[in-house]
Amino acid sequence: MAESCPSGNRNNLNALSSINRDSELPKQDCTSPSPTETVCLDSLCSTENAPGTSQNHLAPLSERLDAIFRNSHSEEKLDKTNFLNELGLEECDEEDSCDREENWEDCTEGDLSEDNQDLDEDDDSSEVASNSPPDVHQITQKNSFLKRCGSYSTDRYWRKRKLDVQNGFPCKKLLPEKKSDVISMPTEPSARVPGAAESTGTTPSASDKKSRLVIPTKDNPPPEMSDWLTQFQKWSNAERILAINELIARCEPTQVRHMMQVIEPQFQRDFISLLPRELALNVLSFLEPKDLLRAAQTCRSWRFLADDNLLWKEKCRQAGIEEIPKRRCSPRSPGTQMSPWKAAYMRQHAIEMNWRSKPIRPPKMLKGHDDHVITCLQFCGNRIVSGSDDNTLKVWSAITGKCLRTLVGHTGGVWSSQMSGATIISGSTDRTLKVWDAETGDCIHTLNGHTSTVRCMHLHGKKVVSGSRDATLRVWDIETGACLHVLVGHLAAVRCVQYDGRLVVSGAYDYMVKVWNPEREECLHTLQGHTNRVYSLQFDGVYVVSGSLDTSIRVWEVETGACKHTLMGHQSLTSGMELRNNILVSGNADSTVKVWDIVTGQCLQTLSGPYKHQSAVTCLQFNNRFVITSSDDGTVKLWDVRTGEFIRNLVALESGGSGGVVWRIRANDTKLVCAVGSRNGTEETKLLVLDFDVDSNSSTIISR
Repeated sequence: MAESCPSGNRNNLNALSSINRDSELPKQDCTSPSPTETVCLDSLCSTENAPGTSQNHLAPLSERLDAIFRNSHSEEKLDKTNFLNELGLEECDEEDSCDREENWEDCTEGDLSEDNQDLDEDDDSSEVASNSPPDVHQITQKNSFLKRCGSYSTDRYWRKRKLDVQNGFPCKKLLPEKKSDVISMPTEPSARVPGAAESTGTTPSASDKKSRLVIPTKDNPPPEMSDWLTQFQKWSNAERILAINELIARCEPTQVRHMMQVIEPQFQRDFISLLPRELALNVLSFLEPKDLLRAAQTCRSWRFLADDNLLWKEKCRQAGIEEIPKRRCSPRSPGTQMSPWKAAYMRQHAIEMNWRSKPIRPPKMLKGHDDHVITCLQFCGNRIVSGSDDNTLKVWSAITGKCLRTLVGHTGGVWSSQMSGATIISGSTDRTLKVWDAETGDCIHTLNGHTSTVRCMHLHGKKVVSGSRDATLRVWDIETGACLHVLVGHLAAVRCVQYDGRLVVSGAYDYMVKVWNPEREECLHTLQGHTNRVYSLQFDGVYVVSGSLDTSIRVWEVETGACKHTLMGHQSLTSGMELRNNILVSGNADSTVKVWDIVTGQCLQTLSGPYKHQSAVTCLQFNNRFVITSSDDGTVKLWDVRTGEFIRNLVALESGGSGGVVWRIRANDTKLVCAVGSRNGTEETKLLVLDFDVDSNSSTIISR
């Protein structure tokens, strides 16, 4: 061996082996994305282009090795440095070589021993070949060296590619970096690690033979999981929540994402469709109407439930809709008929949006009283009745704006009126009341008895109660024209009166409010407390509310006559009031409007601010959504009754502030009628009719 393979050549071989190992690419970081994730599987199985197997790759190396071996045959000894210089390589430090070698110990420890054995076998064969002629000896030694270099480089290449593929996966426990992290049982008994069974105290089972590299499944869980779950079940709810919080804090993003994918479907069950119909409807009843409409768009079963007629009837009741409109808001195709109560609600909502925000349509102008003052105004159905100090009343069509007829007969100005259906009652300065037929314009009855101006009246059913400047009240039967009762007791002109069919309540300039039993012509209570004239009254059968020139509003209990509350806050005369469901809205000459709770006596809202009226409030109307107020400043304003916020101006006269006045207003759900004029001739006397109804041919939906 010494003769045929000089020591210099053996050093050269060892150096070349070390160079081949160290010349590999640096190990790839397992935490970065591996390029092998995008490599085709066929390229992993092909060996045509592997390093050490390509003839083109070995050709330059072969030529330089020929020259080296020819020099070695001439017994010229080359040291390691000369050998590397001949190859055109640099000598590397042994410590650096060892460091790089450690990076590959996972995949080379077992294989290097085999390669070393191959090298020993090749050394033996080289000794046999030393007896052959020099040329044969050179060729044999060269081929053996090339064989070792090529096969070792090829093996190293594929071991590295295999490790790159493994490092492409993020799970470090399934693919550990160190062999010590992998616990696997060798299949051959002779290869078992001595003392392994003794160290654990148990005999390895069949399941222990499975490598931990296998991905755990439900059927093959980690052995420690059972004990962990048993302990978890023993904990209290608070301990479990704490454990879950700690577990989530230690999870990686991919594991948290997996939790979400498992948990979210548990909260996405269609429980509405799974519940019995009665329970599902009870759940849906807690939704707002706009949410019900969204729910109806989810699926057919939800739409069937969300369109329930009784469900929408309750929503209409809550919104103050007491009956279904006679006409439908929109035609629908057969098989998709909408619930009548739902259609009523949607129509009502569309009308509300017209009041609040939609552009106001140009109003109809009704002219006929010349330059006289419109003193009273009634609006019922599609009929408007206006009374004036020109001694006449006029009946108008709210739809066309035409004057249907003029009621002529009074000899003095008309100062009060009431209307029910086609029946109109009017009171005049001529001290009479007249009953009219609105269809024909005929005067049915003339009611005589008062000795002064009939200043106020209130109609209930077939009876009307009138109050006069003669300080008396009279009860009339409008069908027969007979005077049924005369109520005497006030000491000054009666300015306001209310009648609920059982009791009569009156307010007068004598500062008194009286409660009467008209059947017995008896004064039940005299409500004393005001210190000036009483100008306005409201009566709902339980409470009496009176407004006076003394700036106060008083709430009385009608049964006992006791003063329940004195509402203070206005600064002048309360000119108009309305009472609904224990909510009182009062308009005052101080240009403010207030909303009160008469049960508690609390002021809920004051409608003022930068958009408030600039002059005395002349009239007001309100429902459960809006307050509409008119003023001497020539404007009609819309307010939100719940919040007290100003919404917008419905009417703003060009002559406002310079004489233009809105004297009276009357409104229903879809229309507003305003009596407009002036005290100095700057504004023509007329009626303005504003329509907020929806088009019958257009569909309406609740806005989001």
